[in-house]
This record gives sequence, C-alpha cells and structure tokens, in this order.
Amino acid sequence: MAQPGWYPDPGGQQGMFRYWDGSAWTRQLSADPSTAADPRPDRPNPAALWAIIALVVVVALLAVFALPQLFRGGPAPTTSGPPAPTASAWDERAPSPSPTPTRTPSRKPTPSPTPTRPETHLPCPRYDTAVVGGRLYGGGLSVPVIRDSRWSVDPVRTIPWAICATGLKRTITSSWVSEVILGGIQPRSLTGSLDEQAAAIAEDSVGRFYSGGRGKLTMQTSKASTLGGLDAWELRYEVRVNYLGSIPGDNVNVVVVQHSDGSRSFLMTFATIGDTETQRQVEGSRAAARVEKR
Repeated sequence: MAQPGWYPDPGGQQGMFRYWDGSAWTRQLSADPSTAADPRPDRPNPAALWAIIALVVVVALLAVFALPQLFRGGPAPTTSGPPAPTASAWDERAPSPSPTPTRTPSRKPTPSPTPTRPETHLPCPRYDTAVVGGRLYGGGLSVPVIRDSRWSVDPVRTIPWAICATGLKRTITSSWVSEVILGGIQPRSLTGSLDEQAAAIAEDSVGRFYSGGRGKLTMQTSKASTLGGLDAWELRYEVRVNYLGSIPGDNVNVVVVQHSDGSRSFLMTFATIGDTETQRQVEGSRAAARVEKR
C-alpha cells in the first residue's frame, strides 16, 4: 500500500498533485507539493462526520413523517424505510481510479511490394519446328544439326529443371548414347551465380544420367566465358562408370548463359570417352552454338 504523500492527480489534471493519506485520496490539490502543508491534520474525523450525517437524516424523517401526523392527531404510519439504492455507494476510502488512457491508433506502414522475377522469354519450339534451316533450337539457343545418319533429333527433351529443351542423340550401344542437349532453365530452378548454376547442373547430371549416381565425376576446367556477347560459365568434366565393361564413361561439357531479361539457357554435350569421332562431332556442334530466340 502506498505511503501518505503527494502523487500526480489520478483525476488526470495536468501538473496537479493530490494528497493520499495512506487509505484514501483527499480533496487537497497542489501544483507544488514541496511547499504545500500536510493536509492530514485538517481532515475531519470520519466518526464525527457519520454522526452528523445520521442526525441530519433523522431530522429530515421527522419533518416529513412525524410532524404532519402530530398536527392531524392521527398515529404516525409505520414505514419500512426508504428503498434500497440500486447502485453501489461510493467508498471514499478507496483510491480514485486512474482514467483509462485513450490509445492513439498507430499508422500501419505501407507494405513493400514483393519483388518478382524478371519476365522471361524462352521460346519453346513445336515438335515439328525444332529444326529450322539445319539448326536445332531450344530455350533461346541453337546448334547445327550433326550431319551423320547415326544422329537423330529429340525435339522434346524432358529434364525436370529445364524448359523448352531439345536434343541430338547418337546410340553407341543398346544401353548407352552420346548427346547434345540445349534449353532453358526453369525459373524455380535458378540458383545463385552462373558458376553455382553450372555446378548444380553438373551434380544433377551424375545422379540423373548414370544409373542412379553410379558415376565418378572429375572436374577438369571451370571458367567464365561468353556466348553471343552474353555472360556465360563453362565446365568440362568426365564421368567414369564401371557397370558397362566396354563403356568407360563420358566427357561432358556444360555452358550456362545469362540473358538480359533474367532467364538462363544451357548447353550440355556428352561424348563417350575414347570415341574420338563422337567427341569431334559434339565439339563441332557446341562450338557453333548461337544465342537465338525464335
């Protein structure tokens, strides 16, 4: 319980102080408590105050009920007293409640717009128009078709992280092929810088194309390059396998190209290790690659 003393007025009067006598707020107010006198000696005795109030009530009742009966000579009517009040009486011994402050509504900041990826324009050729003028198109790139009957066009090459992918394929054995694949990278699969994107593609290629990851990747070169005046990143690596006796693995080349609209294209070539003719053919196709959106 608070000790008697001057406290900021609980009634909310700015700059005013009200005296608390240890059990109730008094009527004493002061703007400067340091010079105000202690009001406790001036506070009336509560017992005397209640006695005066009771005497006034008795006199009032006599004036209202008893005196008229005396003048009329009849007996004073009995009464059960005034009806009980419906509201609770104010307890002067309880401290006055502090007013509930009105909260000023805070301004909600305008939310920043959610950044969106740049719009991409990666053309997907139709099945019957993947090859035009002797060139294979896909995902914003094109390469020349390899002039060898052992190579065929794969106009729709399905890779989960790719879009608009097409390819060239040469069958080496019943369970092994060499390939040239080009296309775009799905917006949801864009990953960091160009070198990080190329490394992610290389890692995926081992698990995707070599019997559930049964291949050993050895990196040979990783360097920045350009294609059609655009920034690119190139990886060369080999993947060795031991589950096909006559096939040692592949020499692999990956190029990732950054377009100005935020999209990316890729070119991958797989040439069977030791097959010099296939290696020469895929190198020729890769070297003649262009940035072309049609």
